[in-house]
Amino acid sequence: MTVKIDTYYDFRSPYAYFADYRARNADFGLAVEVEWVGRPIFIDVILNLQSGREPWAPYVDTLIPPKRAYLMADIRRMARFYGAPYKPSWKWPNRPNQIPALCIASLLSGRAEEVFRSAIFDGLWHEQRDISDPAVLREAVARAGGDPAVVEQAADPGVRDALTRRTVEAYANGVFGTPTFVWNGEIFFGADRLEVLAWKVNRAADE
Repeated sequence: MTVKIDTYYDFRSPYAYFADYRARNADFGLAVEVEWVGRPIFIDVILNLQSGREPWAPYVDTLIPPKRAYLMADIRRMARFYGAPYKPSWKWPNRPNQIPALCIASLLSGRAEEVFRSAIFDGLWHEQRDISDPAVLREAVARAGGDPAVVEQAADPGVRDALTRRTVEAYANGVFGTPTFVWNGEIFFGADRLEVLAWKVNRAADE
């Protein structure tokens, strides 16, 4: 039995990276085979929609200093807790542009999308690679068994527009951040909800 779980992610979320790492490496109690169906989204679009702004309005940082300090400490703590390699080469908040990688991911499917997704997460969060570099993107696509020409295809403005529409649709359906997992119409938010998701999936499999 294989269960499909929609997996909404963006690359710049450390918690989405932790979730991807856990899905690949951790045993959190799933008793069935799972296909993690990748659903890349633009987190900036989600944040703008939450604040009543247009999807691509200029980014506004709403984190107060105490919350940002907590976030930085929590990321390091959770990396150690999950055993996930964590050694980015950039300083917050100046992360590499993730839009090209998300657009490429939106054009891939199945195993190719899954392998590409993990390659980009690893490149950004601990391999110290520039995920906005076309050469890095082509290498990740090739590793995933895809056609490197998809890197140029993803630069078409229509690809970003389509992904924006899918992000708006995801928000309308209850997705408010990343990582978000949707199974059987139920939403699970955060890398720390994978055990709860596994519990629900296993209960349904036993019925």
